[in-house]
Amino acid sequence: MEVEKPTFCRICEPMCGLIATVRDGHLTGVRGDRDNPYSQGFACSKSSAMVEITHDPDRLLTPMRRRGAPGSFEPVTWDEALGDISARLQHIVAEHGPHAYASFFGNPPVFHHGSLLALQGFQAAIGSPWKYGVNGEDGASHMVANALLYGSTAIGTVPDLWRTHFALIIGANPFVSRGSTVSEPQLRQALRGIVERGGRVVVVDPRRTETARNFEHLAIRPGTDAWLLAAMLNTMIAEGLVDRAAITEHTAGFEVLASHIEGFSADLAAEHCGIAANVIRDLARDFAEAPSGVVYGRTGTCTQLFGTLNNFLQQTINVVTGNLEREGGANFGWGPIDFAKFASSAGLSSFGTNRSRTTGLPDVAGMLPSQALVPDIKVPGPGQIRALLTFGANPVLSSGRGGTELEGALETLDLHFSCDLYVNETNRFAHYILPVPTFYERDDAPFALMGNMLRPSLFATEAVQVRIGDTRTEFEILNEIARRMGRGGAYAAAPLRWLARVGINVSPRTMVDALIRTSPVGDWFGLRRTGLSWKKLLTKHPHGTVIKGCLPVGRVAAHIRHDDQKIHLATTEVLDELHRLHHVEDRSDLPMRAIGMRELRSQNTWMHNAERLMPSDRRHVGHIHPDDASRIGIGEGDLACIVSDGGEISIPIHLSEDLQPGTVAIPHGWGHNGGWQRANAAGGVNSNQLTAKDPNRTEPLSGMSVLNGIPVRVERVRESMQLRRDVVDGPGPQVDTRGD
Repeated sequence: MEVEKPTFCRICEPMCGLIATVRDGHLTGVRGDRDNPYSQGFACSKSSAMVEITHDPDRLLTPMRRRGAPGSFEPVTWDEALGDISARLQHIVAEHGPHAYASFFGNPPVFHHGSLLALQGFQAAIGSPWKYGVNGEDGASHMVANALLYGSTAIGTVPDLWRTHFALIIGANPFVSRGSTVSEPQLRQALRGIVERGGRVVVVDPRRTETARNFEHLAIRPGTDAWLLAAMLNTMIAEGLVDRAAITEHTAGFEVLASHIEGFSADLAAEHCGIAANVIRDLARDFAEAPSGVVYGRTGTCTQLFGTLNNFLQQTINVVTGNLEREGGANFGWGPIDFAKFASSAGLSSFGTNRSRTTGLPDVAGMLPSQALVPDIKVPGPGQIRALLTFGANPVLSSGRGGTELEGALETLDLHFSCDLYVNETNRFAHYILPVPTFYERDDAPFALMGNMLRPSLFATEAVQVRIGDTRTEFEILNEIARRMGRGGAYAAAPLRWLARVGINVSPRTMVDALIRTSPVGDWFGLRRTGLSWKKLLTKHPHGTVIKGCLPVGRVAAHIRHDDQKIHLATTEVLDELHRLHHVEDRSDLPMRAIGMRELRSQNTWMHNAERLMPSDRRHVGHIHPDDASRIGIGEGDLACIVSDGGEISIPIHLSEDLQPGTVAIPHGWGHNGGWQRANAAGGVNSNQLTAKDPNRTEPLSGMSVLNGIPVRVERVRESMQLRRDVVDGPGPQVDTRGD
């Protein structure tokens, strides 16, 4: 019997609605849900690839215990695995204290309500503050800028693209990423609509990205975005193009900031960023004089040497031009569940509350940067990490300080256990790997990301596929370990741990349902008949419901967490960064700059084992401009050596005029050596080997790895690798337009 069930995707932030086809309980395929008012039928190829992953023969379906060398495992029962993990962790905590335990949080669990609640609850049950995460390779600098400006890492704005007249997109490629720190499945349509109503979309990037090809493109020298943004702000202030009323009402420190910005003229910035001074001035004027405008930046600006300063300047331009909390501007998110409030109560809005015991690097939103993990494991002393949980994470491949150095540190742990779908490059060093369901095998609601929606919506799903094999959810796993250790359960709230001690376990679904029911759109447990609950979403709104067609505006004061209720524009940290920007010198021996590159058929490191995303002819290549190739003596498909202070890699080269000369673009997430056969066979190299490994050479405010604008040199390697023409001509198989 074949049935169709509505559900939604949980791979990235748009969370597109899907229709799952299920035959005799077996998920056979998915397509975009045309009846979903939020995504309106859009779905990219990753949701179909996830069906492959659900049924992947390489996927783990039973608990595994390591025997012998890394990657060598044998099946065990859940009782054996959880019994040994609980006993060993209890011994470690009893002998060395709760600070001897840490977790490392990856990207996939962010999209599961139960995973988020389970990890936070388990940390509280153990009593350890040490939680590391991919935040240090992704968005920590964005969150620190929010903390400096607004007083909390959990308070941030999203770009009101449906109503703006001028979108300045810098260091982001939403035509491929589908948007990040913003949830909008119709994002392409939103951007195109700006131009259709007479507005402008300007994309600033060292590469003519898939997004830039559709709009105006300004090519910038990698790693110099802060110069451009500071010069734009300089022009706006000098020419009186700022909103004095908004500045007076909502900010503190503007005049101090203005005095420090005086030294960043458009002429001086042009020398650094490679954009002509008159173009910089015109861009500043046009943005400030537009009826509405918003600067939106993402990974490309976050992962630079000045990532926090970039994000601070982006937001400051929005603020001082009067584009904060206005139609078409940068607006604070709204959702039926106030995740910022939840994050604050759960300790997820912190900045520098905890610091790495060896490096001093700060936690951001409750997570320490991965750069600190190796020394925190290896350096003896109080609080040395002896037990580690890797939670849907692969830092050996994804971390700026991964690779062989992290592998060596992992081998010294007394206990390493992992919750994951696969044996990956990191958990191959674990003592136990505990298999979890894919998102098609679990219920869910968009818990953490409601506040990022441009059109606030709400939906929920049951599992559409019966669990395959002998898997358990992260909550089931961690709650049982906490119980066996005598900690009650995996709950952040002490009363819930007490209830668990007497056998009353509250499920994550029940907790989120309670938040929905007591929200502004909730049914208040029957007191508001028209309100919503998880059950009503499933029965009355199976395709989801749009709660607000656009974001509310005019709520500045309600979102500022500083005691003076002002946006702080002149913090010591920012002024110090402006001073540091003036004193960074180029390296003549490393004349080029390496940047990352998003691929439509990739999702970080974890989706390379699906044939739909990784066909046999797909290859990992570095991209450089033909002029650079001619100077170096490299041809199409030749093998090149890329050298930085952090390391070196060898990679075949593709010539592309989309690149700014002096730039080499390298897709991330390749170079597999785990239990996934297709991913391993694809080859490639780990681009993070180029990242500086010294924690003193991270982005100083957020502790983030520097992954963009890395000084490098490119050298020709004698042997060459001729790639198939259909791989290296144009975007080729790197781009998949199916589902658009």
